[in-house]
Amino acid sequence: MKNFDKEQFNKKLKTQFIGKNLIHFERLNSTNDFACEIEKKSNSNDIKEGLNGTVIISEIQDMGRGRFNRDWQSPQGGLWFTIILATKLKEKDLPKMNLLAAISVAEILQTKYRLKVIVKWPNDIYCNGYKLAGILSETEKINNLLYLNVGIGINVNIDSSVFENLNLKAISIMDLLGRKLKRETLLAEILLNFEKNYNYFAETGDFKSIFNKMEDHIIY
Repeated sequence: MKNFDKEQFNKKLKTQFIGKNLIHFERLNSTNDFACEIEKKSNSNDIKEGLNGTVIISEIQDMGRGRFNRDWQSPQGGLWFTIILATKLKEKDLPKMNLLAAISVAEILQTKYRLKVIVKWPNDIYCNGYKLAGILSETEKINNLLYLNVGIGINVNIDSSVFENLNLKAISIMDLLGRKLKRETLLAEILLNFEKNYNYFAETGDFKSIFNKMEDHIIY
């Protein structure tokens, strides 16, 4: 399995700030946990602000997790990453970020790859009744700065037999399309869409417009 190519990713990336600093690992326990670790070690405002938009990505997660600390299997071939935001959002708005991230991913899968996906509120993405992706947003408050860590896991180039062996009702984009995707391109597309939605929400406070884009494809 070919590893994530940072050089190719950088050529594809069109964001203003998200993903400009990408930290790649072969293996981590959890990208969200690593994000917390480096946030706690930041000892100046410059470092803290510099972390804004950083993306942590790992080829494999040994202790990936979803809501309520449920295990999230993260084998080779997926996209397992965390976006660090030194956010200025109000704390009351932070719970909306899980759904904003799910919508941002689902939009790309629908518009770019013609996949008929469903967002299962608040954080999972399904296709044909099988889980395709999940989101886990967590906050970390250090001194006076609030970090939001948006963890996203997407089954990209994973053979269905892997899920069958783990007794998981899951599916990958490769299974659905019958071909492998360039993970570098997919990640760049998702980060750009997420950044657009995040910036719009941060500037306007208007979550309804974002929600309306996928309203017909959200189930509870």
